[in-house]
Amino acid sequence: MKTAWITVYYHSIDNHQDHRRFKTLVEAQEWAQHWVGRWPTIGHFCGYAISDDGIGKITVDGCKITELFPEAE
Repeated sequence: MKTAWITVYYHSIDNHQDHRRFKTLVEAQEWAQHWVGRWPTIGHFCGYAISDDGIGKITVDGCKITELFPEAE
């Protein structure tokens, strides 16, 4: 049986990039929210979340961006 991974990508305006792979949604949520906060601005049509200060952006593979930030809905 294949394990489904969630890969979360972080990009900042100063070109810092990082990514992590997670087995659980809770772990992915914690890491993403560490970088852009619990209530980022969600780009629903493009699938990204932007921190309120505009410095960081999160994208994700393996789940929807809204699943990482359920309180932002």
